[in-house]
Amino acid sequence: MQKLDHLFQPLSIGSMTLRNRTFMSPMSLGYESEDGTINERMRRYWTERAKGGVGALILDVVTVDPRVPYLGATMHFGAPHAMESFKRFTDEVHSLGAKVIPQISHPGPESISSFFGITPVAPSSYINSLGQKTRALKKEELPAIVEQYATAAAQAREAGFDGIELHAAHAYMLLGSFLSPLRNKRTDEYGGTLLNRARLLFEVLNAINEKAGRDFPLVLRVAGDERHLDGNTVHDIIRLLPYLEKHGVDAIEVSGGTQYESPNKIIPCYGEPEGVNVPEAVAIKQATKLPVIVVGKILDPRHADQIIKLEQADAVVLGRALLADPHWVNEAEKGDFLGIAPCVSCAVGCIGEQGKQKPGTCSICPATGREEEMEIKIADEKKNIVVVGGGMAGMTAARVATLRGHKVTLLEKSDTLGGQIKLASIPPSKQEIANWVIYLEEQLRRLNVSVITECEADAETIKKYNPDVVVVATGAKPLRPCADTVSDELSVMAWDLISNETAILGGNVLVVGGGSVGLETAELILHRARGPIAVTVMEMLDDVGIDMVPNNKLPLMRRLNKAGVRIMTGAELLSAEPGRVHYKMGEETKELVGISHIVFACGSRPDNTLYEAIKDQFENVILVGDAVSPDQALEAVRSAWEAMLAI
Repeated sequence: MQKLDHLFQPLSIGSMTLRNRTFMSPMSLGYESEDGTINERMRRYWTERAKGGVGALILDVVTVDPRVPYLGATMHFGAPHAMESFKRFTDEVHSLGAKVIPQISHPGPESISSFFGITPVAPSSYINSLGQKTRALKKEELPAIVEQYATAAAQAREAGFDGIELHAAHAYMLLGSFLSPLRNKRTDEYGGTLLNRARLLFEVLNAINEKAGRDFPLVLRVAGDERHLDGNTVHDIIRLLPYLEKHGVDAIEVSGGTQYESPNKIIPCYGEPEGVNVPEAVAIKQATKLPVIVVGKILDPRHADQIIKLEQADAVVLGRALLADPHWVNEAEKGDFLGIAPCVSCAVGCIGEQGKQKPGTCSICPATGREEEMEIKIADEKKNIVVVGGGMAGMTAARVATLRGHKVTLLEKSDTLGGQIKLASIPPSKQEIANWVIYLEEQLRRLNVSVITECEADAETIKKYNPDVVVVATGAKPLRPCADTVSDELSVMAWDLISNETAILGGNVLVVGGGSVGLETAELILHRARGPIAVTVMEMLDDVGIDMVPNNKLPLMRRLNKAGVRIMTGAELLSAEPGRVHYKMGEETKELVGISHIVFACGSRPDNTLYEAIKDQFENVILVGDAVSPDQALEAVRSAWEAMLAI
């Protein structure tokens, strides 16, 4: 196995020395307590990553003012017994060999204080990310806020933290919004020039150094480039470096993008390059003697090691990679790269779940945030299990069941494993999804799971293995609407198109269905075209891509718009014959002419035929994944994982 010589060297930031050059990024996932302290769920989530070898944890936002929380129930030091709670936690993290620092911030414009009758404050009045109007802070209000920062830093030190991080990035929250010309439109000494916009930050730094001590390490998170025409650039940050050094910053964390205009740059997903902020980190590192750490889609340990080796940065910050595999760092140190559960930048669990008002988790590791209840333990009674179906649900079921000590045989009707994930990895910008299949196949190989491909399972086949339990993970089949009113001559199923069972090389194409599959299929059609082509997407609902997270939807829609794809919403296909399509929009029936192909991307239905045929022929038959209800990979993996824990 390959040894990484650079990532696992110690690193000193002020008085804090890390065992290696990895940080865990703060990722607000909705686990917070109402009282602002660290609850059991948060403790298990963070300590699992400390056990996994990370050098330092950066906790989610700790607000300097409990009256202005960030998101649901932000941590703060003002609650009764808070200091005792935080001290127990920091002691535990230290016992596991890791360092821990909180991200100290005044949420400012991003506060949800309006729900409690307090208007969010900002450098200038504007509409925040919640669509609410903010209030411009008066100059005489600023000293009290500066003092709140200083007090919170001193409390962090008292609670046993190893330092703090200040958030001044992304034109976001108070310090970031003051620093950015996108948000700061003030006409006093706190606005206008770069140094004026940084004045509040400098005052906060001075106050923290005075109250918490100059020997208390301070990491500053900045946007190396806000990636907006009117935003800060890396040249602005480089100009600030001498002042940041003078005012007591001990290390710079380089992120990028802005929260409102380019969230896909802050949390880069499909199509964004790995190490997206490394170029800015390089420029900043060349201009300062301070340690520089970099965040942004750093997924592969070999890439992380190369960043350190090439002196592009002094350390890396891992975010979603540690949601996918809390032991990423330990596995990397062993050189076991194939043993790391991969983040593929889907954002379905970490961002998508929160969009549904649920706590965040991870598609490949649904135990994230549920470390206690979803821990894989050896079963009291070992059983013989047959899993039918080699997609995400089937492979996950086979893996978890085997880890619990059961004997598992997996039957797959095709010649390869992967199921629908093989299709999902084909559209442009989505090849990294294939890493899920590669990882799970490797896991099954290591566990010596008996995998039999090209096996069309039925009751008689399954009986040969004498199972105690049969797990049916047969997935889903695509829906084909309008079968009686749309000519077969025109019709193409999106799944067939994606898998190259059929081809559209040119023409006037109508894609019916504006979910993620329909939109991605539209882009794939453009990508594969070999002649003149026009694409229209028709969706019954009032919006497209409602099953997509914004970080993936936004760049995809920009690409489709740039390519001239026509988007029709609130439109229902009625019928079609060669050259003419009839559809309904509102109460009116309309026509499209000249359509050469109709591609159906209208969702799927459970393929539970086998389950219905065998459910009474075996003692215990369990249905999992899309065979229960078609959904995203997160639900397939989660349902299989939970089902195997119950055996």
